[in-house]
Amino acid sequence: HEHDPSHNAHTHSRTLFGHTHSHEEEGHAHDAEQIIAALKGSGDRGSYITLVGLFSNVALTGVKGVAGWYMHSASLVADAGHSLSDLLGDFVTLFCWRLSRKPPSEKYPYGFAKFETIGTTTISILLIGGALGIGFHSYHLLILALSDTASSLPPGHLHDFLHYITSSAPLPQIGNEHAHSVDPNAAWFAAASIVVKEWLYRVTKVVADEEKSPVLLANAYHHRSDAYSSLVAFFAILGTWLFPKFPLDPIGGLLVSVVILRQGFGLLADAWGDLTDAGASQRTREGLYKALDPLLQKSDVLDGQTPSLLSIPRIRARHAGSVLFVDLTAEVPGSITVHQASALEQKIERTLKSARKEIAEVRVSFKP
Repeated sequence: HEHDPSHNAHTHSRTLFGHTHSHEEEGHAHDAEQIIAALKGSGDRGSYITLVGLFSNVALTGVKGVAGWYMHSASLVADAGHSLSDLLGDFVTLFCWRLSRKPPSEKYPYGFAKFETIGTTTISILLIGGALGIGFHSYHLLILALSDTASSLPPGHLHDFLHYITSSAPLPQIGNEHAHSVDPNAAWFAAASIVVKEWLYRVTKVVADEEKSPVLLANAYHHRSDAYSSLVAFFAILGTWLFPKFPLDPIGGLLVSVVILRQGFGLLADAWGDLTDAGASQRTREGLYKALDPLLQKSDVLDGQTPSLLSIPRIRARHAGSVLFVDLTAEVPGSITVHQASALEQKIERTLKSARKEIAEVRVSFKP
């Protein structure tokens, strides 16, 4: 069965896939069934919205890439490269989402939630790699544009400065290349991309927040960063059209690469904490303490049968993808029975899971 989202962390923002089979052959078949279900609108919301983003990115990548190439727009080509990284990210997200929602198996008794973190890490690496490639391409075109500008200027300080920049730039084999003029109609494609990607960001973030899924949230911000890059491309294209002597289009491509690079490193930093088993934040731990306050009663019993907690000297927690594992030490009266301790442990677990639905497991150590 699939896990109840209110009782485990597999619904957190870093989960991607969900099916109930632990055997590889059955898993592949069931994944295919769920993809079909998502296409029909009957699958889980995380898979469905990821598929919507995937098909949108297929269209945007092709359209912006072809338009940017034929209209000689470096910033639109860079924007298409960003959409391509989004496209690859969608495949990673879809795979990790479903895989991380599988129930625990004998080989993975703690579940598959960390596969979501691996997915987030992969997306961040794709972003960083794409940013470096786009940045170098835009840098190449910027030097070519400056070289053309320098050749058209009369002798003087500005001419000498631009000639020095282009001749000393670490860019081999420029040869007789020259920058082509940018077709201003490329701005229409950038504008369409802004609208589509901003809409994808908003709808994906709604699902990510409701499902508490880090990987869906990562994908949502991936859409937003692409909307920003399209915005930069839009103004760069218009600026190049209005001021032909200024190489704003390749500069726009460089700015897009910086946006992508920043987003990639941000996601990588977040995933690194999960991969290294970093503890949950102080705010999260304070929330767990607060959730257990009702169990810390002055009376000897909570409900006439279950003994109360005297204190909770320690709580620690760690994220694994979309789930949260919690263990704590509770001080109780030394006279309680094993049966009472078991009942109290269950009550602690129910209390915490009702407060934080991403909690997958609670381990309690009793101290008399």
